[in-house]
Order: sequence, then C-alpha cells, then structure tokens
Amino acid sequence: MAVKLIEGVRGGASLFLGRFNTVTQIAIVALAALLVGGLLLWLFNEAIYYYVARSYAEEIADVYDLNAGFTRAAIWTSFAAVVVLAGLSFSFSRTKRWIGLGGMLILVVGHALLIGRIDSNFRKNGVAEKCYVMTRTSIKKMNRSGIDPETGRECRPLTPQIVEKIDEYQRGHRPTLISDVDPTFFDPTTGEPVVWYSKSGQGQIQLFDLMGFHPQTGQELVPIDRDIVEAWRQQNAKVVRRVPLRLEDPVRYGFYDATTGAARVWFWRDPSGDYEFYDGPGFHPRSGDALKIVTRDVISDWNQLIDAKAARKKAEQEQRALEERARVERETTQAREAAQRDREAREAAAEEARQQRQSGDDCDRLAGNPTDPRRAGSGVPFELLKQQVAAALEACAKAVATFPGELRYQYELGRATQLKDRKEAFDIFSRLVQSNYPAAFDNLGGMYLYDRKDLQTAIALFKRGASLEDADSMVSLFDLIEKGLLATPNADQAKLTLLNRATELGHSGAQRALAVELQKAEQARIDQMNQQQMMQLFGAIVQGVARR
Repeated sequence: MAVKLIEGVRGGASLFLGRFNTVTQIAIVALAALLVGGLLLWLFNEAIYYYVARSYAEEIADVYDLNAGFTRAAIWTSFAAVVVLAGLSFSFSRTKRWIGLGGMLILVVGHALLIGRIDSNFRKNGVAEKCYVMTRTSIKKMNRSGIDPETGRECRPLTPQIVEKIDEYQRGHRPTLISDVDPTFFDPTTGEPVVWYSKSGQGQIQLFDLMGFHPQTGQELVPIDRDIVEAWRQQNAKVVRRVPLRLEDPVRYGFYDATTGAARVWFWRDPSGDYEFYDGPGFHPRSGDALKIVTRDVISDWNQLIDAKAARKKAEQEQRALEERARVERETTQAREAAQRDREAREAAAEEARQQRQSGDDCDRLAGNPTDPRRAGSGVPFELLKQQVAAALEACAKAVATFPGELRYQYELGRATQLKDRKEAFDIFSRLVQSNYPAAFDNLGGMYLYDRKDLQTAIALFKRGASLEDADSMVSLFDLIEKGLLATPNADQAKLTLLNRATELGHSGAQRALAVELQKAEQARIDQMNQQQMMQLFGAIVQGVARR
C-alpha cells in the first residue's frame, strides 16, 4: 500500500511538473527540497529543545518527588522557556541575544541550585549519598567516604538504620549498656549492625545500643561485626549459670565488685516501672524475661524512683491532711452558709409576707367601701377614691395577684376599675355576684340601672343585696321607691324599714335620709292632727247652727 502511495505521489508530481519547462521544473524541485529540508531541520531542532526541557524538568521532579501532573507542567514550561530563549539567542538584535543567553544561563544555574539545595541522605535507589563521623560534641555528616581530615576518624556509610540512630542521638539519647543475654545485633531486613561495642584492655566486650563514646573510658564505640558477636558469645558462655536469687536490699549486697568494678547485680522491671534485683544472670521466674545487668543509669533511675515514691508518699500524706482540713473547713463553711441561707430565706419569706400583707392593707386603705359589710378598715368614699384611683388600681392588682381567693380585694379592684373601665368593672362585679359577695350587688345593679337602662335586673340585684345585709342595696331600693320606680303597697313604711336597717348597718347616707323621712312622717302626723281638729271644730260649728 505504501508503494502504491509513493507511486501515486510520483505520478501526480510528474503530471504536475510536465506542464512546465526544464528550468522551471528544476526550480520547483529545488524549492520543494529546500522547504522539506527546512521543515525537517525545524522539527529536529524542536525535538532537541523538547529533549533538553524534558531532561531539565525530570531531574527537578525526581529530586523534589513531584507527581505526574506537576512534572508535565514543568516539562512544558521548561520547553516553552528553552524555545523562547533559544530564539532570542539567534536574533539579529544584540539586546535580544544578550537576553536569550542570559536567560539560558539563569535556567542552567537555577537548575543546579534547585537540585543542590536538596540535602538528601540517599538516592532514589537507596544507595547512601553520605557518611558520618563521630565527634566529641556531635555527629558530623560528610558527602564522601574516607578519613575525616579534622578528626582523623573513619567516615562510615550512612544507612537508613544509622539515620534513625543518629536522630535518636541528636534528640539527646546516649549509648546504654545492653544487658540482654540474646540481643539483636543486625537489622533483620538490611543486615546492618544495630549494636555498638567497646573492648577493654583485658579483652572484655561490652555492648551498647547507640553510637557514641564509652561513658567510663571515653573510647569511641564501634559498630559490631560477626567476629565480635562470636567473641562476645564465647565470653558470655563462660559465666556460670545458676538460678538467680532476688535481692531485697541490693545496696547492702553491693551493685559492683569492689576489686574489679564489674557489675554483680541483675535487674528486671515490671510494666508499672518497679525494679526487682537479682544476684546473677538468668530469667525472671514469672514473666520469663531475661534479667539485665545493672548500669549506673539503672541505679540512678532506681534511686530516683525510690526518692519519688518517698516524696509521693509524703505528698500524699500532706495532701490527705490538707484535704481533711479542707473538708472540715468546707463543712464548717457549708454549715455557716446554710445557716445564713436559712436566715436569709426566713427574712425573705417574712419580707414577702409583709409585702403581701402590705399590698392587701394598701388596697383596703385606698379602695375599701365604707358600707361593705366585709370591709377591713374604714374605707373611702367615691369622691376620695377618684383622687387616688391610680394608686388604688396598682395596690388592688397586687393584692388580687397575691391573694386570688380573697373576694374583698377583687371587689375593691372592681370598685377602683369602675372609675376607669366600666366594662372590665362590670365583668368583675358579675363574677362577685355569682360568688354572692354582698357589696357587689349594689354596684352591678347600679350599672344595669344607669349604663344598660335595665330597671328590672337592677331591682332584682338590689333586692338580693338587701337580703344579704348590704346597706347600699337597701338605700338603692329606697331611692327607687322614692322616685316612684318601684311600686310597693305601703311605700312610706317600706322606705322607713329600709332606711332604718341601713342605718343600723352603719350607712351614714341612710341615717341622714332616715332623719328626713322621720321628720316628714312627723310633719304628716301633725298635719293630720291639725286637719282632724279643724274637722272637729267645723263639725261643732255646724251642729251649733243647726240647734239655733
């Protein structure tokens, strides 16, 4: 198929060129070759730029561990920068050439700086980039293995396990003597040593869990190897094995041999942090854990633990004493505060009761009816009530709220309300009438008579009030008889009866009306006697004339 395509293109080109003369054909072919060559040269140039930009960006992405998206963005950004700067470098303008060359230099130097600023310990394939040297004050890292010219010490390879140990050392941890009878010497994954050792002049090997220097001799600790492991095991095998005995007082027994200075006490520490000491190596009888040989750090920690326990016990005793004193003081304070609260509660209750009584007394004093048979106090007439109606309303509202079952306060509230809100007063008196409060009948009857023009209902209410010994209702009936609005067989006698009973109940208005009615009755009696005397005289005169 490709052959046919080529044959087709060649045939089409021959057909196209056949229309021109030879010179023109040569010119056309040369121009086409020049264009194709220029295109291929441009594509090759751009491919070179892309390769350079890609290498540039991928090295940065690899160092900074960028994801695929950021890597592609860095590649295309670098490619665009290379294309632009390369184009400027070949410009006819001197300024643009300097800009292009300067930009390329910045890209190259920036690339080196970006990569150089990453101070990594390992390559991506896990190979160590650095080594370390122990100094008396710190751990020094170097970029190349060999001998440190400053200390003369060997720069040992930096492995992942060593990095972890160095971090631990830099956090303040220092090498601790290993007393385990079967420690782990090498990392099970990488085989790297994780134990350091020191060898005395007598060939005694001591194991430590961290790099550094021997705490007594100052000798640099060395990473363990297989030969040292074997030598240590042979050394450890020479120790006579027996069942260790627990020491109740390791201080009296002695932690170290007085002659050699070697440790002669082993220890075990329970999960709570307490120590148990034994007179030889072996295993703990309950947990099966291997006993460890004591070190100065262990002894110091044990002494601090004992001191802490003693201090804690003393602090607990002091705390209990403080708590006991605080409890006694608290109970005393609580009792005193309870007594104070009881006293304040009694005083508050007494004050509340006084205020409650005061509200009732104020209501009686400001709005009581002088003719109310159930009144408390002398009461006030309507003329005086009008002058103090606001105070009466406030006092009686409090009294009703405090003593909702006392009908007298409700009546006195209705009496004051009658001067401000006739409708509300009507409702109050209606409820009181249903409760048979005597004084309310006259007030409600008056409202039916004057507000609603309902004479019959008013008369019925006045009569019920009079039957309940309400003097005002009796006087109201007297007024109706006097005005001719209430028919009665013996009006004069009925009026005198009503006024007489109202006077007996202490109604001052009835007393004055009774005096007037008695005076009128006396005058009527005198007039009747005079009339009888005149009639008798006139009869005598008539009889005398007849006899003549």
